[in-house]
Amino acid sequence: MPWVNKKECVSCRKCVKKCPVDAIDMVKGKALVLNEKCINCGKCIKICPVKAILKDREIVKFKVQSKLKALKGSLSENKSKKAKKRLIKSQIRQMKMQQKVLSETINALKRMKL
Repeated sequence: MPWVNKKECVSCRKCVKKCPVDAIDMVKGKALVLNEKCINCGKCIKICPVKAILKDREIVKFKVQSKLKALKGSLSENKSKKAKKRLIKSQIRQMKMQQKVLSETINALKRMKL
């Protein structure tokens, strides 16, 4: 599903007007894609003049870069090499836990009978 980088959105409303299923709202002056309505046609991505709406594969890259930037900020606050290593190990443990939760949730959804 498309995702809006709110920092880049300039509130032009072009995506709102172009969306064929009214799956984009303006919230606090920024576009918001309503995933439950979105049909993933990509028209909003194409019309956005500042490229604030990202595709699935671009979202992953953006979020990875954001997390790394935040981690580097935390690392620069720590002076000792030992403290930096502990912080990195802690982040890895937390992310592995999140990965496990997501994996088990996906498996449970696949087993659901409707």
